[in-house]
Amino acid sequence: MRIIPFYSLFQSIAFYGRILYKRIRPFNVLKLTPVSYFFGSMAVRLNGPDAEGKQMVINITFTDLNESYVLTLENSVLHHRKTAPDPKADATMRVTHDLFIAMVAGKAGIKDTLFSDDLEIDGSRMVLVRFLMLFHKPRANFPIVTP
Repeated sequence: MRIIPFYSLFQSIAFYGRILYKRIRPFNVLKLTPVSYFFGSMAVRLNGPDAEGKQMVINITFTDLNESYVLTLENSVLHHRKTAPDPKADATMRVTHDLFIAMVAGKAGIKDTLFSDDLEIDGSRMVLVRFLMLFHKPRANFPIVTP
């Protein structure tokens, strides 16, 4: 049995870790994340005081995944469920999964989003904009442990 010195083992892990990071970019990891996780994140980031008294129903359909979700805002709480679009929704957004991930990750700007063939909006655009303004922006560099 050959014994590998700890330092050599550490160097190998560091080397292959860099290769793995180059192959699996953070954006690609987001593309593999289940869609429902993003809606769960949105529920956590909802600004409760701003959402107080508001009721909205938003459909989001992923055209390339053939999946639809209904987001319901009531009592300052956001619920989501995977189901057929609600015909009484305030707004319906049909979007490709890649564009949705780019929007969530901040990679797609307003111009890219508004003029994209991968996005269609039915219903009230103003309600959709008001809905999207109810969320805190996620911070990528938050302290995990604070003194």
